[in-house]
Amino acid sequence: MKKIDVILLILLLYGATFAAFWTTSVRTLNLNPTADSYSWQSVPLANNGGSDNFEITSYNQPPYNMRGWIQFNISTVPQNVWILSATLRLRLWHKTTDTPPQMGDPSGRVYGVYELTQPWSDWGVNWADQPPWTENHSATAIIPPGQGGWSGPYVWMEWDLTSIVKDWQSGVPNYGTVVIDAQENASLLYSTQFFTIHRVPSSLFFPRLVVTYLYPEGVYAAVVAFLIETALIGLFLVKSRRRNNFGEIRLERKQ
Repeated sequence: MKKIDVILLILLLYGATFAAFWTTSVRTLNLNPTADSYSWQSVPLANNGGSDNFEITSYNQPPYNMRGWIQFNISTVPQNVWILSATLRLRLWHKTTDTPPQMGDPSGRVYGVYELTQPWSDWGVNWADQPPWTENHSATAIIPPGQGGWSGPYVWMEWDLTSIVKDWQSGVPNYGTVVIDAQENASLLYSTQFFTIHRVPSSLFFPRLVVTYLYPEGVYAAVVAFLIETALIGLFLVKSRRRNNFGEIRLERKQ
C-alpha cells in the first residue's frame, strides 16, 4: 500500500470516529426566555413587562439610561453533562442614528450582560426596584452595524454566557441577567431596541439562549476508540515495514 493511501486511510478512520462521537454525544438546545422586561431611569417606577421591544439606552440629559432584564429556564439541560458553550442572542429591531443631532449611532458600543443575584418578575421590575447583579463571569459584546426591523434583515447581537450558565448548572440560583450599556450617561442618546417574546409574528424574532453540551460518557468512549485505533494503526505500520524490509532482503539475495 502506498504511503499516501495509508495516510488517507488513517484520516478516514479518525474522521469517522470523531463524526460518530460528535453526532451521538453533542447536543444543542435553543431556549426562549421565560421573562423579559426593561425600564428607564427617567421614569423609575414604570414597568415594561409584555413589551414587544427590549431597549438599552445611554443618555445623560435628563438621566435617560435604560436597562433590560431577561431570564431563561435551563432545567432541560441535563445535570451530568459538560457545557461547551452558551450564547445569548438578541435580534435587533432598531437603533438610533446620527440624526437628529442629539442622537448617535450605537454601532460599535459595548453592551454588558451580568448575572442577577435576586429574583424579579417581568411585570414587576422597574428602575427603582431592579435586582442587583454581580460582575463575576460577566460578558460583553459590540453592537453590530446595520438596522434590523420587522421584515429583516436578520441582525443578531451575541454574548458568550458559558461561564454564567455553568454557574447555574453548578447550583448557583438562576435569576437571569441584566443587559446594560457599558458607558451609561453618554452626552448623546444612544439606543438599541431588540425584539422580545411578546407580540411578534413568530419565534424567529425571539431572544434565545443557545446551549451546546457534551455527554462525558461519549468522551470516554471516543478516547478508548482513538487509543484502540492508534494501537491497530501502529501494529499495521510495523507489519508493513517488516514486510517491506523482508521483500527488500529477498530482492537483494536474488541479485
